[in-house]
Amino acid sequence: MFRRLERDLAEKREFAVLSGAVRTEQPTDLPIVVFVYAGEDGSEQLIDTFVLAGPGPYFFQVPAGTYRLAAFEDLNRNFAYDPGVDPSALLRRGEPVVALRAATLDDLDIEIRDASAEPIPFTFSSGDNEKVSERPLPDFRLGEVTRLDDPRFSNENAARGLWQPLTFLFQVGAGVYFLEPYDPHKIPVLLVHGGGGHPGNWADLIASLDRDRFQPWLVYYPTAPGLAQTAAALDRWIQYLYVAHRYPRMAVIAHSMGGLVARAFINRVIAAGDGRAEGLRLFITMSTPWDGHSLAQRAVDRAPVVVPSWYDMAPGSPFLHSLLEPPLPPSLANYLLFSYAGGSRLLRGANDGAVTLASQLVPRAQMQTRQVRGFDESHRTILRSPDVAALINQKLAALTTD
Repeated sequence: MFRRLERDLAEKREFAVLSGAVRTEQPTDLPIVVFVYAGEDGSEQLIDTFVLAGPGPYFFQVPAGTYRLAAFEDLNRNFAYDPGVDPSALLRRGEPVVALRAATLDDLDIEIRDASAEPIPFTFSSGDNEKVSERPLPDFRLGEVTRLDDPRFSNENAARGLWQPLTFLFQVGAGVYFLEPYDPHKIPVLLVHGGGGHPGNWADLIASLDRDRFQPWLVYYPTAPGLAQTAAALDRWIQYLYVAHRYPRMAVIAHSMGGLVARAFINRVIAAGDGRAEGLRLFITMSTPWDGHSLAQRAVDRAPVVVPSWYDMAPGSPFLHSLLEPPLPPSLANYLLFSYAGGSRLLRGANDGAVTLASQLVPRAQMQTRQVRGFDESHRTILRSPDVAALINQKLAALTTD
């Protein structure tokens, strides 16, 4: 396992991170498309795109190489650059950016001024299938319709996301899956699985949902990367879906480590100020280790190769320290559900077989909720509990009346 992880992490170091923010002269609620491309003088090649719900931060992970970046306001919301119509700008007037392996370039800010100042040298759609790179990039699944028994949603693939995260991205596919085409008459329910989990873990809860009023959106991600990185990826995916569908409301339900990812994602949405926070109306977490996990600290101290998310899961980590600092808006109903059955001798103190009660019930987390409720379930069986499903459905029903 550790050898496979080491190979994947070494492969990841062949990539670089390009990041910055897009600003506009006037406030706007129009989507913004940022893109990175290679080549010049008629041989430009699109590498990747990032769809923003409004002015704000973006990032790309690309193979080491030389690139250019640009952005445009998508006036007609078609994800395509329309020359002479869409206000656009090149990063540093088209100056190339040299990205070395394992480097992070985080000052790549782009300011869009007007439609004619810096026209983009080629046209494209963000859905282009002709993106070219010597080293391919993962293709995230955003709104792909599938079934809950999709073979990709397996314990084997979930384990691959822990020990071979880069392999997972290319061979399994991360993103937000749908079980039916988007329906504007239904409220999306974003389901975020925990460490080593997959969307199939939500089968019992999904079976209990009123599918005439609610639409499950299944987050699927490798659980090895750092949790802040995963939250940033989730924010990127949801921004694209928000721009594509303009859904007015959303509920977020998360299990275990997924609760930490979901809270970090919500923090990003609130900070963005792009209108998405107003639609977040319900946040429910189950069996979440708000104060981390002692076994993660033990692994950080002893493992020959450390899974990056373990650093964030270690008690007292910088990630955990800052996670609960931003207050949640009063419009976001927050409920903390904890489990107390089972038990593991590997953990000190009362626990549910995977997470201690002390970590689930850290006071800072309790103070930010409308209700804290415990269930005589283990860390896994809480996902199958009829009582938990009944409570969640009760809280979801309130969204249709407010």
